[in-house]
Amino acid sequence: MLTLQSWLSFYEKNYVCVGRVVGRFYGQDGLPTPALTQAEAVITKGLEANQQELEEKQTFPPCNAEWSSARGSRLWCSQKSLKHACCTH
Repeated sequence: MLTLQSWLSFYEKNYVCVGRVVGRFYGQDGLPTPALTQAEAVITKGLEANQQELEEKQTFPPCNAEWSSARGSRLWCSQKSLKHACCTH
């Protein structure tokens, strides 16, 4: 749904709306249907979840991992993420 929102935002910025397609999201009267209202609610939740994830990554930056046959596994985190980590290995 967020991909659809991104697509819609692009076209709203760059093109003039000349009408609506009657169907799932708009009725014969041109008004939004309950399906559009529901889709917009899902998009809003998705945008809120994305914002929360960004905020969490600033508080708890993700750690890094790599593996090579010569060195094996290696895990490292920034100093900020180590301050907030529940455990280290």
